[in-house]
Amino acid sequence: MNRINQRDTGSNKIAFISQPEYFRFAYENALDNIAEVREFKMEFSFQEKDYTSLIKFDPDIAFFFRGEFVPGEVLESLRGLKISLSSEPFPRVINNKTVFTRDSLLRYLNFRQIRKKKYDYVFHYDAASLSFLAKDGLNLSGAFAFPVSTSVYKPVEHKKLWDLFFVGRSTNHREVFFGPLKHAYEFLHIAHGIWGQPLVDYIGKSKICLNIHAENEISWEPRIQMLLACGAFVISEPITPNDFLRPNIDFIEIVSKDDLIEKVSHFLQHPEEAELIANSGLNRVREVLDAKTKFIDLIDRIRLQEVQPFLPNKTRSDLDILTFAYNKIYRFLK
Repeated sequence: MNRINQRDTGSNKIAFISQPEYFRFAYENALDNIAEVREFKMEFSFQEKDYTSLIKFDPDIAFFFRGEFVPGEVLESLRGLKISLSSEPFPRVINNKTVFTRDSLLRYLNFRQIRKKKYDYVFHYDAASLSFLAKDGLNLSGAFAFPVSTSVYKPVEHKKLWDLFFVGRSTNHREVFFGPLKHAYEFLHIAHGIWGQPLVDYIGKSKICLNIHAENEISWEPRIQMLLACGAFVISEPITPNDFLRPNIDFIEIVSKDDLIEKVSHFLQHPEEAELIANSGLNRVREVLDAKTKFIDLIDRIRLQEVQPFLPNKTRSDLDILTFAYNKIYRFLK
């Protein structure tokens, strides 16, 4: 098969189906010069009729973010490759130990319905969850760490207006970390509804950007590479060990509320140290998580048949893992 960047770009049609406020950063403008690219909005409540424009577009390749919520009839109506990109935090295996919370288990139980959907390939963003999913008969096509459209998410020069910035919903866990800082510093917290250039501008106006998990659980939010691509100096709770981002080289890792308070104070007083780490993070994302490079590479590997198709199994382990999940949730609720 020909590689996508060797084909007549006029014959390629690529669709991204997503909630743009959450996922556009991963693909915006990245493939515009190699294909006809269109974005289609999805919502969990959408029915087949809401995807009429997508079906009419008839893409050669369709990337679905949160593909488990797309009606099966829509997938059966599309003739091209159908690829689901899973984004939610699921239970993961770290140092041979399964790490989870009630929230991540519930998210996984919602995701399980994807076994009934006719996707050609399904990828999860965090490789540490793949073995857990495989025990449930969901042998995915592999991991696909969400990249960043570095043509849009890039450093901009602004006067620094805020000491600290966080974008994401408020949770009890996060507010334990944020509370003291919101009293002591100029802290901008935007819960939702902003992306693209306005978000880039807010990042550029902030001295420190934070990445704190929604729950008390190690996870890897794609937010962190988006911030780094904008040249931000990032302080984060520990993220899932991965091959891309390096703690205390590309970003600063903290392990507690008090550790965060101490690190914030230190780096606000030593901006030259923060700049060195921010530059490392910026260069790292450009090197290993650039959206154009990562999507072209993924498409190439699929066309060269180097990627495992999505073929979910229905085995005894399906029942075992589901029982395990429900038992754990019941214990949390007691």
